[in-house]
Amino acid sequence: MLLKIIKVVLFIFLDLAVFIFCGIFIMGYDDFYNESQGEYFSFSSMKTEYKIVWGFYNFWIVLNILLLIYIIYKVYNRFALK
Repeated sequence: MLLKIIKVVLFIFLDLAVFIFCGIFIMGYDDFYNESQGEYFSFSSMKTEYKIVWGFYNFWIVLNILLLIYIIYKVYNRFALK
């Protein structure tokens, strides 16, 4: 049981670390944004690495939503169907 709790805590820290990494990396876009390159946060104003991180960030959010739906489904099956 303790090992399972440790795994969950480590997974949560990993998940938060990915969000922190993406947030810190995207701060570089904020620092060097130039209005002449396009509208703020449009793909035309981003360098390739910011586009990749922004896409990964959105992908990571979708994965988190799917995981949350799965957890809710498992909890529902465990308690509602008894």
